[in-house]
Amino acid sequence: MVTADKTQAPCNSDQDRLPLSFELLREMVQSSDLGLCLLDAELRVVAWNAWLAKASGMEQSEVVGRKIDQLYPHLSDSRFLSVVNAALIEGIPGVLPQKLHNHFLPLYKNRTATQVGEPLYHTLKVKPVVVESQYCLVQVFDVSSSVYLDQNLREQTAFYLKGESRSREMLSSILEAVISCDKEGRVEFSNLAAEQLTGYGGSQVLGKPLVEVYQVFEDLQTDAPDIEKHYMTYSEIVASKSSQLVLRHREGLFFPVEQSIASLRDEQGQAEGVVLVFRDVSKSRKLAAQLRWQAGHDALTGLFNRNEFDRQLATLLDESALNGTEHSLLYLDLDRFKVVNDSCGHVAGDELLRQITGVIKREIRSNDTLARLGGDEFGILLSRCPVDVAVRLANSIREAVQDYRFGWEDQIFSLGVSIGLVAINVESEGVEQILSLADTACYAAKDAGRNRVHIYYPDEDEILLRRGEVQWVAKIRHALDEDRFTLYVQPIRAAAEADRNEEFLEILVRMLGRDGQIIMPGAFIPAAERYDLMPAIDRWVVTHVIRLINQHSARFRTLETRFFINLSGQTLSDERTLQFILEKIDECELGGELLCFEVTETAAISNLSSAEHFIRALQRVGCEFALDDFGSGLSSFGYLRQLPVNYLKIDGSFVKDMVNDPIDHSMVEAINNIGHILGLMTVAEFVENAEILQSLRSIGVDYVQGYGIQAPMPMADLLALLEPIESR
Repeated sequence: MVTADKTQAPCNSDQDRLPLSFELLREMVQSSDLGLCLLDAELRVVAWNAWLAKASGMEQSEVVGRKIDQLYPHLSDSRFLSVVNAALIEGIPGVLPQKLHNHFLPLYKNRTATQVGEPLYHTLKVKPVVVESQYCLVQVFDVSSSVYLDQNLREQTAFYLKGESRSREMLSSILEAVISCDKEGRVEFSNLAAEQLTGYGGSQVLGKPLVEVYQVFEDLQTDAPDIEKHYMTYSEIVASKSSQLVLRHREGLFFPVEQSIASLRDEQGQAEGVVLVFRDVSKSRKLAAQLRWQAGHDALTGLFNRNEFDRQLATLLDESALNGTEHSLLYLDLDRFKVVNDSCGHVAGDELLRQITGVIKREIRSNDTLARLGGDEFGILLSRCPVDVAVRLANSIREAVQDYRFGWEDQIFSLGVSIGLVAINVESEGVEQILSLADTACYAAKDAGRNRVHIYYPDEDEILLRRGEVQWVAKIRHALDEDRFTLYVQPIRAAAEADRNEEFLEILVRMLGRDGQIIMPGAFIPAAERYDLMPAIDRWVVTHVIRLINQHSARFRTLETRFFINLSGQTLSDERTLQFILEKIDECELGGELLCFEVTETAAISNLSSAEHFIRALQRVGCEFALDDFGSGLSSFGYLRQLPVNYLKIDGSFVKDMVNDPIDHSMVEAINNIGHILGLMTVAEFVENAEILQSLRSIGVDYVQGYGIQAPMPMADLLALLEPIESR
């Protein structure tokens, strides 16, 4: 604390109070070359000398009669005023030793001064004097001048200014905007960031009310005509609980800011002002808005995504349950989209989806919800739309897509769309159920010939079938997770009577129910194929067959066993499954020489390039391939030249009636002859009796398979037969 000037003794009696006339006292103040002013008992200025006029920029005529704390609001409730009041009222010992005010106060010059708005730091000294009534003499020391200061005060001044300078430099360098105010709301400090956000420079803000510089409001459109009526007052700004406001720049621009307020208090805990920290949050709000948009929209088409579609569907379901309103859902799947994707690449496919989005949008109502559910599938929610109206809208969409032509480079493509339609009403159970029904209705439209609208009816057999398939999906996944599949085998024997030292076994898969019941493939394979689960089942089969080979490698090597493993058409196009099989073959002690993979004619022809790549990759590690069900798809024999298979399996539909049907007999014979010309071994399926077997031998078929040879048996039974042989 700054101490009093010890050369002046405290006033101990009335004799120490000089009975100066008021006029003489005022003349002394006016003529002094020190900073002096005279205050009356009500703290009004009665004399103001030239030094102070020059320092403050305010002439005596401007200040006389005004209270000192009106001229300098920083002095309100300060220790300075408490000392002045005590001096005026009491003038007793103990007051004057505190006459030096221990706080450095920024007293601002008037705007008309040369150095507009620069803060002048002063130390104040008070002394009571008595004339006809009490007056208080205030001496002002400019801390930039050391001539009037003793050593103690000079050191304190230097320390204060150094700390003040350091604080201001630090606040000026941070990215957040900072404004400090006194308790009256007048700006004491503003850093560079604050100047940039408000548009008001440092020399223009010091001493000004905060609300003139920091013009903010809450929850209001920035283009409101009476915007100035909504600016927050100083007390509202300080008391605001909202951290997000809108700030008006000096040039009229508006942008969002976040603010925080900290109160400043003196040593006695009295409020001295506030520090306001704020920052522009335009970018962060824009990013947050972008993230919110991305969470509910498809990046490619700009449509709602599956999550947002499900949310809005749930809203319609709730509305139907509450007031019985009827809505409709359309599930769209583009026809022949894969042709564009495979022919021209994904870039063309993406552009097609964007253009199709525009085609569909033009056919629906403004209050309908269009979403991309994945791939080339779309969903439309038709709010308050009964089924008969929805059918017309669906057909309008179908015709628009059908008439649309997509051009890419020198190619023109036409498309179609299969649409499943489901009513949303009080009988609807939930989001998943509605989407499942719509999905199966869409598949029914595809199965019926594509490019058509299929309406779901609760008692419809086809829909019930599809719903059954959907239920099988969960069962298949659980069986895979719980390892509830089992292997069966059916021998493939040489048709000739000569014994060959070889054993061919076709691997068949069955599912096990949780009760141990055997579930035949006809029950779950259709659902697995429709919902892309066949690659997972194929991987399970390959894993367990190779494990079996490693356990009985010596026996299988001696008998030249070969396992025929069926692969689905989906697997032929799945590069991950190909790599998986290659890795498993690396783990096999006998390599790939015991494996022959079967692919159907239809699957191979529909994915010709993928099938050829898949076959050649596995043949390089010793595997063989068989083309299964040949003849069922009536494909050209020319495709056989492109597929490097080793075996040709003649479709059983021709074999089973060949004894009684000359056409079937001719088909079997033709396929066998072509196969031999191409260097392939032939296998006849569905050999049910001795007559068929004898006919196949006469034709020259190499291998036969069917219930007339041996029925499928569990792999466990085959292993039981192996045990006596292995024990020798």
